[in-house]
Amino acid sequence: MQIGNMDEFRAQQLTKVEKRKKEDERIRKGVYQMHAMIEAQSTETFLKERDRVEKQPEQEKTETEKAETKKEGKKTDVKTEIEKMLSVGARFASLNSQTISVS
Repeated sequence: MQIGNMDEFRAQQLTKVEKRKKEDERIRKGVYQMHAMIEAQSTETFLKERDRVEKQPEQEKTETEKAETKKEGKKTDVKTEIEKMLSVGARFASLNSQTISVS
């Protein structure tokens, strides 16, 4: 067995350790950046979803308000139609009574 220069071996090992530390730091930094990006994307998605959900009740409210105004409009139309029918019925009854009394 041949014994080499101990200082040279120690220097090689230290450079390997330094390289591994630097690589480990780069990996940790990359993992941190990846986590930060994922968190930012999920936060953005969450905020978009929250805004969409908040807008839905507003849209539903406006839709129900529109439907209610249409219903109210129809109710007044029905009321006016009934009034028209009653007035026509009264006219017809008065005409009918006149024709009966004449004949």
